[in-house]
Amino acid sequence: MFNLFKKKSIKISVCVPVCGTQKFLSACLESICAQSFCGFEVIVVDDEGIERLKEKKLNTRQILKEFCKKHKSSNFCIRFIQHEKNKGLVEARRSAVYAAAGKYIMFVDSDDFLLPDALSTLYDIAEKKGADIVHGMAKVKTRQELKNLSEKDKKFSENRILEITKKITNVFVGADGGSEGVLCKDEILNGFLVQRNHCGFLWAKLFERELCLNAFEKIPPVYCVFAEDFLIYFFLAFYAKKYAGIKNEVYSYCVDTGISSEKKIYSLEQWKKVCSAASASTVLLDFVQEKDIENKTLTESEIEELKKICRYYAKNNLEQLKKTVIPELQTQAYEELCEWWGKEMIKSVEKWLQNR
Repeated sequence: MFNLFKKKSIKISVCVPVCGTQKFLSACLESICAQSFCGFEVIVVDDEGIERLKEKKLNTRQILKEFCKKHKSSNFCIRFIQHEKNKGLVEARRSAVYAAAGKYIMFVDSDDFLLPDALSTLYDIAEKKGADIVHGMAKVKTRQELKNLSEKDKKFSENRILEITKKITNVFVGADGGSEGVLCKDEILNGFLVQRNHCGFLWAKLFERELCLNAFEKIPPVYCVFAEDFLIYFFLAFYAKKYAGIKNEVYSYCVDTGISSEKKIYSLEQWKKVCSAASASTVLLDFVQEKDIENKTLTESEIEELKKICRYYAKNNLEQLKKTVIPELQTQAYEELCEWWGKEMIKSVEKWLQNR
């Protein structure tokens, strides 16, 4: 643990998982350090694993030591958690939530940025509205200048940015499109799954820690680095009592540009991470099959939408297999995909793709 905090009550715990994104971490921390809000801590969870750390020239611990030296007069706290082995993003976030001291939790990806008034804006709304979820707008930031790309790459990147922007600005601000919107209890999950009136990304949101604890209690230990936001947010929306959406921009989501940003997969280890979306689907589908879930009943439309989204992730995995896995690994990768999803699910999705 690195402590830069002069004893004050911690209101918000900012949770930052790190795995392979060390080169972006300092810039992310700078954006958190620059917040206008007082009374927060930062919990950095390194999910690289001890063995992988030995291969790194610059590891998370070293980055944090340098950052602490640079900001030794700052009035906030950085706490560091090192996973002994790579457990995946769900478990990295679980570790941060369990260690958190704040009343509220904010998740920040280590390759993104917070805008300067993010914490104060979200906190004020949470306290004012009594909301256990506060959702702000995000904006897209590209890592490369589009003008430096070829025409083909530029067109691809522009379309991708438009698609991402549409998703990350999907915040419920009221049916009349006002500046704030409120959803209560069952409206939250239904709005997320059925009406699609807000997105399920964890970042750009502030959550009550008690809500996060309730959610993680229902998620078994699981390796998941794809669809992990969807998995966690489902349970947050399921247990939440009040959601408040606002038009204020609070988060900068960074994306790579160009067709080359669609990375090729050269190893089964890489491919297993992609297949881990199946873990999220398994947990969710098992949960909705329980009888009398917490004295709440999911509607038929909610269950059907959940099943559709799970099939969508399986379809994505199949398409990624064809597009991104190198030819030499195709057969093994397909077998691995069937291991994760089950042959029955993969065969049904293949049949659906052929008939559409």
